[in-house]
Amino acid sequence: MMSNRLKILVLAGTSEARTVIESLVVDGRFDITASLAGATPNPASMPVPTLTGGFGGAEGLAAWCRDHAIDLIVDVTHPFARHISRNARLAAVDTGVRLLRFERPPWRPMAGDNWRSFGNWQDMSDAIPAGSRVFLAGGTQSIEIFTKRDDITLLARALNVEGRVGPPNVTFINALPATRVEAERALFAEAGITLLCCKNSGGDASFAKITAARQLGLPVWLLARHTDAADGQSLLNQPADAEIHDSVESIVAAACSHAADHGAG
Repeated sequence: MMSNRLKILVLAGTSEARTVIESLVVDGRFDITASLAGATPNPASMPVPTLTGGFGGAEGLAAWCRDHAIDLIVDVTHPFARHISRNARLAAVDTGVRLLRFERPPWRPMAGDNWRSFGNWQDMSDAIPAGSRVFLAGGTQSIEIFTKRDDITLLARALNVEGRVGPPNVTFINALPATRVEAERALFAEAGITLLCCKNSGGDASFAKITAARQLGLPVWLLARHTDAADGQSLLNQPADAEIHDSVESIVAAACSHAADHGAG
């Protein structure tokens, strides 16, 4: 039995996190624990012990890492999960634990796309022309802002909105993003959507709506990602040896390299 396995905490909740875990769990050098924020009801089980819920901020995360002798934190959370990523950076500084961060590349427009970026949901909502029929895929935090517009028709899809009742001009869909372009295109066409508003999440998991909007010639308004500076966080707070990776293959290779350096096996 392995006696010197590398103890990893994977901050999960994305499809890439599952792929990272599935790639590493077959390697006997790793002892992996996954953590989920708990925002997704009934998430699919993972092949490693899994925690659900927060740690109590950066201090709680640091304390948990110390108590469990964590050797490596791997942050594979959503690109808009700024708080947990910030907490991971601060916990890594506090504990001296190495941090690997997966940064999913943002979506880029193609020739002919009618895209516009916004720094916050309020500015996006304020800019919508009266009479627009809007499909909003921004999560629950965006809904309150958009539902204040009584001069638009709003179709809002998010998790945890089942049974929610809004103004007469608002319809809620309690669901994850559709994975089939045909389904998204049919939904947009049936509802007469004239504008798509969403986060620039990147990746493939929720790209079907972007493709559907592209095929229908719809404008797409995107919430831009916050930088450390925009989030009020100095890059000086980031550990000197933190590594940023833009692919699953790269972050898995980095974890394996760290295991080799650690002498795990």
